[in-house]
Amino acid sequence: MSSKTISVSEEAREHDRVFHASFAAVRQARARNVKVRPHRAITPLKVTPWLLAQAIVLPVLLCGLLFWAKPLLLAFWRECILFWSAGLNLPFGLSTRLNEAGQYALVLSNVPEGDLMPGMTTMVVTTVLALLGLGLSMRMRDAALPLKYPLRIFCVVQLIALAWFWLTPTPFPYSVARHSEELMTIGYVVILATPLMLAMGYYILNQGLLSKLFHTALILLFLIVMVPHQVLAQAFLMQHLSVLFMPVLYICFGAVFDALVFVALYSWAVSKAPKDATV
Repeated sequence: MSSKTISVSEEAREHDRVFHASFAAVRQARARNVKVRPHRAITPLKVTPWLLAQAIVLPVLLCGLLFWAKPLLLAFWRECILFWSAGLNLPFGLSTRLNEAGQYALVLSNVPEGDLMPGMTTMVVTTVLALLGLGLSMRMRDAALPLKYPLRIFCVVQLIALAWFWLTPTPFPYSVARHSEELMTIGYVVILATPLMLAMGYYILNQGLLSKLFHTALILLFLIVMVPHQVLAQAFLMQHLSVLFMPVLYICFGAVFDALVFVALYSWAVSKAPKDATV
């Protein structure tokens, strides 16, 4: 073996020795100086008696308050809808008879049942668009994948509604006013359940009580403001496009939409918690 080959081999061994020594020094320094905590999403939660009391007492008090305020809340929503419906040219009014809850429910004034039924053009265009959307969902890949299944569900529900209207061309047995009342009922149920859901994932965090109450109030306020405008938006669409879209609005933009809004608001509130909220 030549002296040149021996020299190269010795240089390679020396390089490896220096590299491993440097890497070991960096690893020791990191272990000595860097403290890495696991993400709080996977950190074991330590619930103290004080936090447990908050998770029990706060939902009871807030749900009791919301249950007591239900008639006032529904009346406020109806007045809000009537106020904006005048400018949107929506023929909403209040019934002259009390409903089962002892309140005057929403009705549509001077709107014959057949006026909101879809025409042939609306049916054909909607069928084509729903089929195109269904076909598009089959081709979604990579970054578009999160939209694949919501779009597919949306199109399937709409196609089922289209089949019903094609086969049953009689007035739809579910009125816009009743749909609006159902949306308000769903919204109230979500609001009533909000303190219970926050108790399971937010009130047990090691965070100040006032901060929890503040974020809870903001979440409830957002939902309270959202519900009547959700009703108005859907009624406006059906007033101008027909009740053909009522099923997809009810299924995809009713309880499911309200639940997704709560999840987004809950995520926002939890993101404001301190780093040691689970300790």
